[in-house]
Amino acid sequence: MLRPINMLFSGDISGFLLRILMLLPALVIAVSFHEAAHAWMANRMGDPTGKNVGRITLDPTKHFSIWGIVMFLFIGFGWGKPVPTNPRNYYNYKKGNALVAISGVTTNLIIAVIFTVVLSLLTVTNVYDFILPYSIQTDASFLNILHNIIFYIAYLNLILLFFNLIPIPPLDGHHLVKGFIARKMPGFYMAYMRYGFIVLMFLLFLVPGVSSLLGSLCFWVMRGVAFIFGAPFGL
Repeated sequence: MLRPINMLFSGDISGFLLRILMLLPALVIAVSFHEAAHAWMANRMGDPTGKNVGRITLDPTKHFSIWGIVMFLFIGFGWGKPVPTNPRNYYNYKKGNALVAISGVTTNLIIAVIFTVVLSLLTVTNVYDFILPYSIQTDASFLNILHNIIFYIAYLNLILLFFNLIPIPPLDGHHLVKGFIARKMPGFYMAYMRYGFIVLMFLLFLVPGVSSLLGSLCFWVMRGVAFIFGAPFGL
């Protein structure tokens, strides 16, 4: 059964540090693949800007912001370094803009599905039941940690997917609608680009239910994949 563990500090320092260690692989994979996909797709569409600064790589040091990591681990919201692009270089502006925008979230979706499948197969094949009776307690604890690491990889990739699809700058989703807004409402477009980050913070931290909705979307996807393989999924 797939079970998340609490990400927030609850007074148990050792437990909190363990949760951070289990979250880090997921965070590194989700952000590194997401940003590298942007740079790769931009280069494919004719813009080598990201490639020229070394962003077509899975090296996390090229993609991470220290403050972004710290904020994520302590308040659940963080960020990576945006990949620099020059849309004027695209062979086809509209196509390039759309493909570069969705390349990151598409990569996150693929990773999330793969790791949810892995978790489902580990469950339905009774791997844990086979190993645990012959394991000492430390081995059992290791399997529990491994289980949670795999869960977090799937879950955080889905969080990054749905979060980035919010059509508010600086998120990827705004690239899919900004052309329409700029043409139809040029005055609003200027405010939209200027104050988007403030609106995003207001939405996430002051509007009830937004964070819960993002989490629910992730669980629905994971439940769907687990159902296909006959794996139980509990919260």
